[in-house]
Amino acid sequence: MPRNIYDALGNTDLKKVFADIIAASAALGVDFFGVGALVQNIWYLENNKMPRGTKDIDFGVYMPDEKTYSDLKSKLIDEYGYVQAENNAFCLISPDGIQLDLLPFGEIENDGKVMIEGKGLIDISLDGFVEVYKNGLRSVDIDSQTIKVCSIPAVVLLKLIAFDDRPEQRYKDPLDISSVMKHYHLLEDALIWEEYNRFFDGDLDSSEIGVVVIGCEIKKITENNPKLHARINDILERGIQLSSSLAVRMIVSGSDETVQEKQNLLRLLKEGLSSVNNH
Repeated sequence: MPRNIYDALGNTDLKKVFADIIAASAALGVDFFGVGALVQNIWYLENNKMPRGTKDIDFGVYMPDEKTYSDLKSKLIDEYGYVQAENNAFCLISPDGIQLDLLPFGEIENDGKVMIEGKGLIDISLDGFVEVYKNGLRSVDIDSQTIKVCSIPAVVLLKLIAFDDRPEQRYKDPLDISSVMKHYHLLEDALIWEEYNRFFDGDLDSSEIGVVVIGCEIKKITENNPKLHARINDILERGIQLSSSLAVRMIVSGSDETVQEKQNLLRLLKEGLSSVNNH
């Protein structure tokens, strides 16, 4: 990874946000992990690919109750100069203007949802976060800081759920999923060869095998939660059948890609999710 990841991401102010969330979380004894575009960009940088850059940052924060979550936000506001966003109760703005989304999951959830006091967006569904926390994290070193972030298959899992929850607002998620599918076999070739070389015995090319492996890795995250596993399977099936807009929204370039190609990628992902021999 480049020595100065913050320069590579196009935003050196991110370093201060990382330091703040690390310090504030440690003071309250809560755990957190990076999700979303940040994780995807770190993955690209680790493999010498061009990141998209990011002006906001998302963290999943494991919370026992709403008071602890309120304490974390208050600490960042009172001691580090953050400001509560006006239209989103889960979002703070750093002194440098970076949007910090703190997504609470764990015991704070009630029937898979979190509702807190505030203005604007006050309730969210964070289906899959507990499973990712248990089975889909890795540690990365960024300069002198170490943080936990989602694995790339976990990113795909959470983006599938986020898009399914709010397709009218999450238009970038299918494009990010397409991007991961395109690059996964190139950037995770060692994992694929060491753990999934059985797939090379069939008719799939290396890119298609990569998509199947993403599905296999998602299965590892979801297999202990049958309800969540079934939901991912259903999301993929509806995308394949075009009863949702997932496949259509995955098209990056209308002149080079087709809906049928995206449907096939979702079939391959579903094949991995349903794989019997996953190890």
